[in-house]
Amino acid sequence: MKPTRRGKTALVALAAIAVLGGASASAILAAGNSTTVRAGNLVLHADGAFSPSALPRNKFAPISFHGNDSVETVDGSHVPPAQTVHLQIDRHFRIESTGLPSCTLAQIKASPPSHAMKACGPALIGKGHASAQAAFPEQAFINAKGVLLAFNGPTVGGYPEMLFYTYVDVPAPTALVVVAKLAKDSGKYAYKVTATVPELVGGYGSLTGFELTFGRKWTYKGKQHSYLSAECPSGDFVDQFEVSFGDGTDLSGTLLNSCQPQGEGEASSSLEIGYE
Repeated sequence: MKPTRRGKTALVALAAIAVLGGASASAILAAGNSTTVRAGNLVLHADGAFSPSALPRNKFAPISFHGNDSVETVDGSHVPPAQTVHLQIDRHFRIESTGLPSCTLAQIKASPPSHAMKACGPALIGKGHASAQAAFPEQAFINAKGVLLAFNGPTVGGYPEMLFYTYVDVPAPTALVVVAKLAKDSGKYAYKVTATVPELVGGYGSLTGFELTFGRKWTYKGKQHSYLSAECPSGDFVDQFEVSFGDGTDLSGTLLNSCQPQGEGEASSSLEIGYE
């Protein structure tokens, strides 16, 4: 089974895979802004794009992105939770955290959003909302929506971790943090990313959707920095992912994204995010 669908940047995919369930399948996600695809018993709705899409050919420039993903089952059963994630990111993307404050898992674990922001607000790199579903035995499903925050984590092995924090009522207020670990890759990939998704409400819960804006910019030692940057020498980005789920199924595939190469002297505006 090999469904074809349109996709978005690798980091949107990472956030989506980290919080959503899936089905046994291989997939090719090609460039585009929105799509709906069925894989087995699941239906995935995805919408996302990076900004600007016009980028220098041989020079990294700041980018931001905004994405929305959701998943549901065809038969109305509980969405299975994701367990592990593996992602390879195209070598024309760059993740930087020079001079940016960092946050640790201990600072935000089991904390409400106000405490998480008080402890790690300066390390915020993205924000939005997540939806969740809990299915307890002999009870109707519980659906809830809560805040989703992405923080710059500690540097490990020369690369920053990413902490994806969400807080939902399923049925009691619950904090869940997914830690994404980065490492150097080779060939056509710049990074390999791995993440283990913790259980939500004792394994009875799954995160079923998200809306996230990603793209922190800051000044350090008089220089402007961007957490996300990219160059566009050929007009294409290629990423690989693999994710495993609690019901024993797997999802893997290729992410294909397009950009517009531009001359070094051209300028493009990008999506700006406010960070309180």
